[in-house]
Amino acid sequence: MVSCRPFLWTAALVMQACAMGEMPGRDAGGDVYVPLPDAQVQCRGNNDGVIDRSEVVFIPGAEASYRINPAGVGVIVDTMGTMGAAGARVWDFTSTAGELVTLRLAEVNSQWFAASFAGAQYAARLDPREPTLGVYRATDTALEFLGAVSEAESPRTMLRYNNAVSLLRFPLRMGDSWSATAMTVDGMVDGTPVASRDTYTIAADARGEVRLGALTFRDAIRLRIETTQMFPAGPGRRRIQYLWMTECYGEVARITSMDGQVATEFTTAREFRRLGF
Repeated sequence: MVSCRPFLWTAALVMQACAMGEMPGRDAGGDVYVPLPDAQVQCRGNNDGVIDRSEVVFIPGAEASYRINPAGVGVIVDTMGTMGAAGARVWDFTSTAGELVTLRLAEVNSQWFAASFAGAQYAARLDPREPTLGVYRATDTALEFLGAVSEAESPRTMLRYNNAVSLLRFPLRMGDSWSATAMTVDGMVDGTPVASRDTYTIAADARGEVRLGALTFRDAIRLRIETTQMFPAGPGRRRIQYLWMTECYGEVARITSMDGQVATEFTTAREFRRLGF
């Protein structure tokens, strides 16, 4: 029996560009302005530990700069963090090691795959180092993942879910959890037929301070996304992702496990990205 080539994508949750605005010292918060090609969009966060839909922005044209480890090079990480003097969890992501990359939210209507994703609002690279896009729809209550495609029409990648997967639900607060299952049928990866059943288990499982090289976020929510992908033939694949989310800035850091990771806290990752210069 010949098994299909496994393909496991990850959730791209870039929300907005390198946010600019007045900040007290190195603390992030307050009014944040997002520079876009044609306009400025204002986000007003209230630092209450709950991320409301009004406190995130999903607009094509927005960009964000991240530090990330080179492709194919594992990196040592600390997903747990430490307990600070005030009793709050602290994640120290101040290292400036890695490559500087830019992620951009692209509009969908003019893309080769637009007809296959009615209602999609933007697309963004799933991994900044690879030319595969996730396609998304933002509603009043959720950010929905619709599938994945190649940037270029050939060689073609087209993986469209039979139902949208809610990667974020609003308002997002510590302790929230949900799960979703979706299927791709008659999909294609680089011209090779692929089908899969994907299950997402998502939990806002920790809250605390995230320290970056240029900013410190005093009240971030850690989102754990466990993804299991099953194929008609061959073994399944599993990954764990941690996303650190804040008001207005959206995703400020991400750690993605190696394939097959079982323990929820791990020390070696295939991807470690954090907002930076």
